[in-house]
Amino acid sequence: MKNLGVYVHIPFCLSRCAYCDFTSSVLKDDADINTYVEHLCKEIQLLSQNGTFENHVIDTVYFGGGTPSLLKTHYFRSILETLRLNSRVEPVEMTFEANPATITFDELNELKSLGFNRISIGVQSLNDKTLKAINRRHNAAEALEAIDMAQKTGLSISVDLMVGLPFQTKDDIKFFVDEVTKFKVNHISCYMLSLEDGTPLKAQVEKNLIKVSNDDEKVELFDFAAKLLKEKGFYRYEVSNFAKPGFEAKHNFKYWTRDEYIGLGLNAHSLLDNKRFYDKDTFLEYYKDLDEDRLPYVKEADLDENDIKEEYIMLGFRTNQGINFEDYLKNFGKDFMAEHEKAVHLHKDKLNISANSISIKEEYLNVLNQIIIDFI
Repeated sequence: MKNLGVYVHIPFCLSRCAYCDFTSSVLKDDADINTYVEHLCKEIQLLSQNGTFENHVIDTVYFGGGTPSLLKTHYFRSILETLRLNSRVEPVEMTFEANPATITFDELNELKSLGFNRISIGVQSLNDKTLKAINRRHNAAEALEAIDMAQKTGLSISVDLMVGLPFQTKDDIKFFVDEVTKFKVNHISCYMLSLEDGTPLKAQVEKNLIKVSNDDEKVELFDFAAKLLKEKGFYRYEVSNFAKPGFEAKHNFKYWTRDEYIGLGLNAHSLLDNKRFYDKDTFLEYYKDLDEDRLPYVKEADLDENDIKEEYIMLGFRTNQGINFEDYLKNFGKDFMAEHEKAVHLHKDKLNISANSISIKEEYLNVLNQIIIDFI
């Protein structure tokens, strides 16, 4: 039996954040959720009927979005019951993302009773001026209250921090780290703001209505955050992720190690049998296919050995584990060091090289892409 991760996309929010370009929709009423969940369950049933779940054990489940915490408990129960009826589910990790403005203590306890053992809270900042500028629904006090509620339920807690936001300073970063680590937070994802086309924030920046950090300033803020997190006992196990030892995100690690996972819901991506594919990204197309008993897939080109090798190197170098030589030989029949001798020599000062593996030194992760280009 092979392990399989399942990602469930919940594409609804109370409002769109100013920087967001994810596939999501502002929620109008519960009828939208009801229709969507019915189709999610239909997708699971069709996957079971075509044998996708055969010879697999689902060991991680992740509800992302959007804002999954908008769903009432009975919707989570319906999706999970359908999944358990149609596949073998033995999760070691079950995570849901939550916006601090949309959770209550009772709902957290209900979700824990369904089998969830981990929560990812989208805090982003503890500066109220910044939160307002990026159109977040919560304030700093509500974010800290959400973390406190999650701690009282016994859930494993991850929080998000974004750097490069409007009005953000090093003092804001220090305050964030100091405050959230007063709780039993054991995982922190730290992302640099990216100004995406079509987002309100980018439009405001282009019109000089608001100022955000430039690239150099973002790197400086990120490095400052990484230093503070290290002092608090968090280690950087992936480019944007920090954890207390033993609390790494098991589901997300599948993405970086090319383990198999299935994405359910609007525009959710999958990797199965070295094939990448994703669900259609409009409600109309997604619903139409499922109503006609078709999986709503858009297939990417099948990956050849060179594609797989490039992905393996690119994703492996994102993690502190790097690339294992024995695993590389097993997968590709090549000696990694011999095959990439020129790139290794070019970047030897930036690499950790042992008898068993090669990885990028933490202080050079900010130039990760430049290094990877020379390897692939």
